[in-house]
This record gives sequence, structure tokens and C-alpha cells, in this order.
Amino acid sequence: MEIYSKAKTAIVVLGTLMLITVGITGTGAAAETKLISGGMGAPTSDATKGAAKFAEIVAEKTGGRIKINHNPGGALGTGQEQMEAVSSGTQQLFISAGSQASRLVKSIGVIDAAFLFKDFDHLERFMQSDMWAEANQQLIDQFGVRALATNWFALPRYFMSRDKFIMSVDDVKGVRTRTSSVPMYVQNYENMGAIPVKVAYPEQYLALSQGVVDLTESAANRILSTKLYEVAPFITECDMMFPQVSVFMNEDAFQKLNPEDQKILTDAANEAGIYYTKIAADAYALQREEIISKGASSNVCLKKPGRILPRKPWRQCQ
Repeated sequence: MEIYSKAKTAIVVLGTLMLITVGITGTGAAAETKLISGGMGAPTSDATKGAAKFAEIVAEKTGGRIKINHNPGGALGTGQEQMEAVSSGTQQLFISAGSQASRLVKSIGVIDAAFLFKDFDHLERFMQSDMWAEANQQLIDQFGVRALATNWFALPRYFMSRDKFIMSVDDVKGVRTRTSSVPMYVQNYENMGAIPVKVAYPEQYLALSQGVVDLTESAANRILSTKLYEVAPFITECDMMFPQVSVFMNEDAFQKLNPEDQKILTDAANEAGIYYTKIAADAYALQREEIISKGASSNVCLKKPGRILPRKPWRQCQ
């Protein structure tokens, strides 16, 4: 596979150097391992907080022998570039939407099919199935990428529009809609009759403010940190998808660790997933009120909490 951006050449070199374990001779001390990690979430996002917790747990349980250097906000490239970098081994970790792996194994994209799952319990049951296990094994065998943890759950994805609530699928038809380049996201909007426009995650605020697109979607707990409510104040709580974040790791880097450290990383990734899921759920009630108060000055329809729709698909704004 080809890494698209030439600007990532330095990361190739850095990733190789940081993966080298340096033994301390004459002391019998264990070797030190440094791992490069990347993510697409903003520095203040729940995903970034979860990544920090993951690094903290790993450092604590290994006595600082394994250090994770996490780079949020797409600092290491687009989702495609980082997924490919983990596959090639120039980046050891990528903490992002589980469907990022569908760039490599297409069937994994089913977890982000719009309106397919009824709720998070339904999604979790699917992710415990043999079908899901087979897709993840294919990710390891064919692309050298291991999902250390898949239990990082955000809140449902809501539509966010510049100028209207989304009352039915007809309101999406013909609308220029921001999408990532993940295949299932593009397919979702094509199925609805929208015009999907590929815009990188950190650039969607600008795209909305300039009218490049008129519609986007966001997990509820990411709306405040991205400030998307400023440029897309009509928020339709439609439970479009149930987003899930995975901790991806290069398989060669994982296999270079001893079994004890492999277990530490896997357990830490899952423990951080529990932490991430909790803060995402706990914080949103306060975030929602703050979003409403900040949007009221520019959008009459947000002056009352009732104007942001309850979490039911396609329900009309009262």
C-alpha cells in the first residue's frame, strides 16, 4: 500500500526509531519501548482523553517501560494515511472509529451502516458474533493490524444542518453532505440520495462555515469539542449510527512484545474503553445545555431545549 502524503516521510523514520527497544546494559533492567499513536479527535475530545488514559495505564503497569506518544487532531495524517501507516508499521497505534478498518477489510464497515442497529446493545451483540471475529482475524492475517480493543462507545450520531432540521429522508436528498472517505459513510449518503462530499474531520467546521457542505453528522459527545454547533445549529437527534472507537496496533509491533506486555496493552486498551464510554455518557447532559445556550444567540430554534429533538429517528421538531 502507498502512503499518500509525502509529508509523512519523517514519520516513517521516526516510527522506526521509536519502536526500537533500548536495553540498559549491566543493570538487568527491562528494555524501554516507545510507541507512536495517532487519532482524529480534537485535543479536548473524549477520544483524546481516552487515549491519554490508555497511555497512563500502560505506563503505570509497566513501570514506564512502555511509553505511548499520542498525537490527536489528525496530526499524523488523514484516517486513510494513519490506517495504512499502522498496517505498514511506520505508526504503531491508531485510536479512531472502528470503521476506519473498512479501508482494509470492507466488511468491517457494516458497523456504521446508517439506521441498521436499534441501539448499542444490538451493536454489541453483533460485535460478539463469529462474523465480526472473522473480519478482525482477516485484518490481522492480511494487513498486519490488530484491534486491541473495540469497546470504546460514544453517543449516537446526530444530523447537524446549517439551515433546517431533518424531518425525513426527503430532507437529505440532494443536500451536499460532509462525509469522511470511509466507504460505508459515502454509501450511507448515496443511499439517502444526498450528495456526499469528502471532507477531512478537522476541516468540516470550515467547510460548513463556507457553505461547501450544508449537512454533517456527529456523535453527540463530540459536538461541543468540535464547535460544530456554531456553523450547523440545527441538531436532529436521530440515532443515525452508534459510533464505536477501536485501538488498532501494528501486528509486528505487538508480536515483538513479550506475552506479559501484550496482555498489559490489551487489558489497558479495554480498561480505557470503559473509561471513555463513561465520560462520553456522563458529560453529555451538561454539554447539551451548554450547546443550547451558545447556539441561542444565532438560532431562534435552539432557544428552548425542546427544540433539539429527542433521541428518536425522524421525529418532527415541535
